[in-house]
Amino acid sequence: MNRMLFERFYLGHIDRIANELQEKNSEFNYVPNLNGVYEEYLNQVAFLRLLVKKGDTDDETDDDLLDGHKVASCIVCAVVKARLITNSKIDDDSEAIYKLDRSHRLNEQFALLCGLNCLLAFMPDNKKDLLLDTEIKKIKLFYPKTTYEKQPEYLSSLVRTLYYSNTISAMNPLLLSHIFFLLEQYHRLSVRAQNNGVNIKDIICD
Repeated sequence: MNRMLFERFYLGHIDRIANELQEKNSEFNYVPNLNGVYEEYLNQVAFLRLLVKKGDTDDETDDDLLDGHKVASCIVCAVVKARLITNSKIDDDSEAIYKLDRSHRLNEQFALLCGLNCLLAFMPDNKKDLLLDTEIKKIKLFYPKTTYEKQPEYLSSLVRTLYYSNTISAMNPLLLSHIFFLLEQYHRLSVRAQNNGVNIKDIICD
């Protein structure tokens, strides 16, 4: 994703999501930083290219372009590292600052939402098994049924994973891209099943 496309995505998705989160959580402040996020995105792309041994961006060909899952994963890692959302009400003298509470996970939640939006933006490039027969305007991403009974709980587990990855070890864009790939494939299988008359309520998170 070049600078022009990235700026368009930032303004249309990252900036919009951040403002919505700030409106719903008055104690948080959104600090826009397009340049910082883009620089970190390039760092993540360079790291991911080392992992998959892609060519240099200066002589990039169609075969060297990263797919949507990898781009989305780099977006997530960049937003997590940039820390665009701050909490001005945290008491530095309180032991609560070290707890894994909502105030410390909001950037990871924000980053995951940005990555999912990026994934959805790429998915229409392959329209097969994308939409239900009765749904023609907006993609409603289906998530796999797990031990978590509700979709927000499943997404919350991903948020916690991002948080611990960033604070305890390190973000891995390649591993995250595999998660996005599996989410897309599960969505397409679920759409195909429902279009064929299978009740997918038994296999997806509500």
